[in-house]
Amino acid sequence: AMSMDGRVGLKNGKSKWISNKDSRSLVHSLRSCFDAIVIGGNTLRKDNPILTSRGLRKPEPLRVVFTKTLDLPERSNLWDCTLSKTLVVYDASTADKKYLKRIPECVEIKGIPSDNPILLSNLLAKKGCNNVFWECGPKLATAALQAGCIQELMTFIAPKIIGGASSMNPFSDFEFTDMDDVFNLNESEISFIKDDIFVKSTI
Repeated sequence: AMSMDGRVGLKNGKSKWISNKDSRSLVHSLRSCFDAIVIGGNTLRKDNPILTSRGLRKPEPLRVVFTKTLDLPERSNLWDCTLSKTLVVYDASTADKKYLKRIPECVEIKGIPSDNPILLSNLLAKKGCNNVFWECGPKLATAALQAGCIQELMTFIAPKIIGGASSMNPFSDFEFTDMDDVFNLNESEISFIKDDIFVKSTI
């Protein structure tokens, strides 16, 4: 979700709530269509999400945390494995394994050679998770899009103005130098959810 001026959070990281209640309910429904939901470590630390379909799908999608550091909180909603299974995937080239003791035994943990999202996609595919919902922050969203892991974008635009040069954007810098280099979205479907705008596009 983002504001009308393209921000997904304040410069202090706060983002609850940009979209309206009906839009957030739709997100729960969308989650039920996927095998796995991916977030990064920053999203886990800042938002402490639950990442379930709120009972719309049984079993719930696999909740996946992709982290470079393993510096994750000792307490998290995702550590409650009675709600849904959770998988932590870490970059073995940069993560500090001393943090592994923070993660409860019910959570599955896997290391991969780098932070390339393709490696995560391949790991999830081997687990039978072929439909993956990347519900992540700007850095991971940018890396996943550049790696070709994302085929469809779903965006909620709320009638709010956040402003601020240092406020959070949906993506990090792609370092494009020409408009011919940018990602073009296709087959866009636009609808209203009360006062929010919902846009679904293919890449």
